[in-house]
Amino acid sequence: MEDRIREQWEINAESFTDLIAGNGTPHHRHILNPCVEELLGDVKGKKLLDAGCGEGYLARYYAKKGAFVTAIDLSEHLIETSKQLTEKENLAITFEVGSICHLDSIPNDVFDIILANLVLLNIPCLDDSFKELYRVLRKGGYLVFSIVHPAFNFYGPGSWEMGEKDPDTGRREGVYFKVDKYFEEKEFQRYWTTRRGDKFPSAISFFHRTLATYLNSLISAGFNLITFREPQPIADDPFFEREKRIPFFAVFKAEKR
Repeated sequence: MEDRIREQWEINAESFTDLIAGNGTPHHRHILNPCVEELLGDVKGKKLLDAGCGEGYLARYYAKKGAFVTAIDLSEHLIETSKQLTEKENLAITFEVGSICHLDSIPNDVFDIILANLVLLNIPCLDDSFKELYRVLRKGGYLVFSIVHPAFNFYGPGSWEMGEKDPDTGRREGVYFKVDKYFEEKEFQRYWTTRRGDKFPSAISFFHRTLATYLNSLISAGFNLITFREPQPIADDPFFEREKRIPFFAVFKAEKR
């Protein structure tokens, strides 16, 4: 299955890089990233692992903040893109092609901080990943990870009932959110859309899991949950009318005991 997931991201690498556009989508910039940054705290002088770095925009951001960043991703194409973008900004980041299911090249107790941003919902190996992230984190270090909120997961069993398009925001009104079969944990394959509104070349796998599954797997790996957030938009922008009503993301901070 890992080869199949890798192939999805290799095929979609250019479309994904274009979508991220160097600093994330509006949902990243105005909802998720401010919450993640608050939970990470001061990264200056810290060894930080960006686990599942994609095209590396957060790796670059935290390198500029003074972190010693190692970034790993399953896609060789995305890692090459990350290296090129990093060189343009004259930053020092260590990149590696690899899976967070088995971080074989990384010894125990290396990192002060691990960031897994919107990654764990795209992999089949949740338990193994938490165990590996725990292993490479030093004692007293912490993991911050984010996912699309499982209870309102439109990449999984949920969806919006949509109304008319708002001419001011260009988005359709959300009438209400439909969710069913929340406890049925399984893989969904969804197509993302580009900034131009076209489909990505390949569908992407999303593994729907309950909040209980994430939390129990985290605790079983040895982590101590410190805080849990359901971030809201940071600005009163009509564009985020739907995201003001239900949580789009879930963000966790946990410590290695």
